Amino acid sequence: MVRSWGKKNRTPIYSEEVVIAEPGSDDPNPWIHWIGECPRGPTTRKVVLYIHGGGFVLPLSEGHLPMMTSLLREAKQEIKPPPLLVAAEYTLAPYGQYPTQLRQCISIIRYLHQRYGVDSSNLLIAGDSCGGALGLSILSQLLHPSPTLPLLPYTSGVSKPLAGLLLISPWTSFSTSAGSYNENAGKDTLPPDIIRRFRDTYISRSSLAPGSEADPLKVSSTTGPWYRSTPDPLVTGLKEGVGAIRPPGHSQQETQQEGWWANTPAAARRILITAGQHECFRDDVVETAEQLKKACQHDSPAEVKLIVDESFHAVIVSDYAFGAAPGDLAAKISGWLVEVLKA
Repeated sequence: MVRSWGKKNRTPIYSEEVVIAEPGSDDPNPWIHWIGECPRGPTTRKVVLYIHGGGFVLPLSEGHLPMMTSLLREAKQEIKPPPLLVAAEYTLAPYGQYPTQLRQCISIIRYLHQRYGVDSSNLLIAGDSCGGALGLSILSQLLHPSPTLPLLPYTSGVSKPLAGLLLISPWTSFSTSAGSYNENAGKDTLPPDIIRRFRDTYISRSSLAPGSEADPLKVSSTTGPWYRSTPDPLVTGLKEGVGAIRPPGHSQQETQQEGWWANTPAAARRILITAGQHECFRDDVVETAEQLKKACQHDSPAEVKLIVDESFHAVIVSDYAFGAAPGDLAAKISGWLVEVLKA
């Protein structure tokens, strides 16, 4: 899809396979796709790493690349040399289950650092939906390195903070108990039954939920009505984001929202989070955003901004997929990208 999109839009695409060098790893190698331009060697330019959404089961779509190239157009015009855009392509579930995609994204960041010298202060991570979950998981790994995951090339408190995180309707909890699920079940373009099917395809019988009865290979063929009343899996800390934005294995006290993000200013300089008023994820997204904002209060150099507009789940991706005119949200994100990438 990436190459065909590039050909159709006369945009050069430079694709690279990222070889995972972790001892004992059997993860498939992920790919990266430089959009428009690829550095020839080490670079000090700003790099935007885009991690696509799709519930961990759907690939890069017709909306993802035009959205990011459009959102970065103003930044590319105003900033010299212009920022670079690279898209991550990870293994889809059920062929790669939790936490394969996170390990692959960490490997991509390590590759960008080792091959191109991308410093943390020059890296902005952007993602929608589950891509936003992966972005927050990377932030978690910076703040609380898990021995079950590859180490990032940056160290919180030692390396400079990431330039920024752009999180569009991020999937922050695999629990479906938030009030916005009931409120928006009949409104959102991503209804609860589909969310549960995506979740179970990703985590069932994985290291996160090894005792799950759902067969991930059969979940996709299960009818929607069955998933309307499916209970959430019994995973400790599921509501608090375990599996979605933080790894398992930490104590209950450690996984409380309030303390988990406390050192965020040392790991990320600017964070923009968006949510739709009429999406099921809304309450979970707002709760996570408020905890991040609390961590960056007072004299903190970091800034967290939350935008909740009158829309549905990641509607901006759909707008670009169907050729709709960019709205206010696109303008706000574009302006924020200019500010962050100029700094």
